[in-house]
Amino acid sequence: MNLKLKLITFAGVILFFSSSLKAQTTEQTLTPTHLAAAQQMLLALGIDKQFGTIVTNQIDALANQAPEDKRAGFKKVMKTFMDKYFTWDLLKDKMMAIYANEFTEDELKQITTFYNSPVGQKVGQKLPSLMQKGMMVGQEAVEAHKEELQQMIQEEFAQKTDPPVVKEQVLPVTKKPASKTPSKH
Repeated sequence: MNLKLKLITFAGVILFFSSSLKAQTTEQTLTPTHLAAAQQMLLALGIDKQFGTIVTNQIDALANQAPEDKRAGFKKVMKTFMDKYFTWDLLKDKMMAIYANEFTEDELKQITTFYNSPVGQKVGQKLPSLMQKGMMVGQEAVEAHKEELQQMIQEEFAQKTDPPVVKEQVLPVTKKPASKTPSKH
């Protein structure tokens, strides 16, 4: 997997970890209390405290796949970029809206109650590790069969040919017929 594809995958993973839900395509008007309920639920999940750790872990995992002589520079660039654009403080309002669009205010309060309970706290603490382990299982499955995947991709693209390029046709310039008005000599 090339570095560009890994970066795209990384961004997707970060978004998955930070939201874990798909936003609706049509957003509703959200009341301040609904958004506050979403914020309380996210805080009960501990996402505000875990956000930076999740980002750092993903940067480290991605950097480990970069050439060794480029790792330190890659990590530095990614950390600087993520600290600038991808922090809990910068994204929390959008995250609150995502959850508020997916759950009613009452549902958010129920989820918050669960995550504030002892078992909910345990789930919240273990979830990032469980998700990371789940990702590792997926990566191992792909890695174990990567040759087959590469072959399938090569076969798919070998069958496809680019459609012929259609050049714009230039119509010949035609001369206008001579005027039929008599000319004086």
